[in-house]
Amino acid sequence: MTQGCSAMVVYPAGADAKFDMAYYLKKHMPLVAEHWTKFGLNDWKVVDLGDSPDGSKPYSVAAILTWDSVDGVKKALADESAKIVMGDVENFSNKSPTFLMGDIVGSSMSRSWLSSFQETQE
Repeated sequence: MTQGCSAMVVYPAGADAKFDMAYYLKKHMPLVAEHWTKFGLNDWKVVDLGDSPDGSKPYSVAAILTWDSVDGVKKALADESAKIVMGDVENFSNKSPTFLMGDIVGSSMSRSWLSSFQETQE
């Protein structure tokens, strides 16, 4: 049994890569939520990626989106709204992103939630 779906959208780094983080956070991600919540999008996080442990930096930004199911992601990508969402990429990046998705098969609780839970059990 899965715990929903996680989709990751990663944007390439590089000397010629441009990415407007302010636009992405203030315009693009709200656009994503506006169009795709109806397909089971639950939340999103944006990560400003640093160097990898080996010192390389293949990607500059990652968006992590949590969905009810892979089927919901597929429906969102097949919907007319995908043209609006994908068409907006050129407004903040000059590189095409890589899109990854899969079922969540395990997770952990946050420490703050776990601490609060443990306190209520004492």
